Amino acid sequence: MAKKKKKTVKGNLPIKKFDLRKRYDVYYHLPKGLAVCKDVLVKGKRTFEETGDPRGALLQYLELEDSKGHTFMLHYLHITMICEAGMNQPFSFIKKKDKD
Repeated sequence: MAKKKKKTVKGNLPIKKFDLRKRYDVYYHLPKGLAVCKDVLVKGKRTFEETGDPRGALLQYLELEDSKGHTFMLHYLHITMICEAGMNQPFSFIKKKDKD
């Protein structure tokens, strides 16, 4: 039997799928600032259009489920970071630059 090759992008970086059995903290940009949805399961993607529609990327949402079983969707273009649930963020916050 032939060995399966790992899918890679230029530069030989491996492509890994999310483990849909794990819970994640999802950081999301809202008009009032950054929000976090903690301890959620990724259930899938939702769209209003056919998957072959070229506008599909703009119409896709990430379907999430909270710890109480409530399902909700976030537009995937506004997601800024996804970490394993409960993980301390591996970065420091920098003070926002004041507007002139």
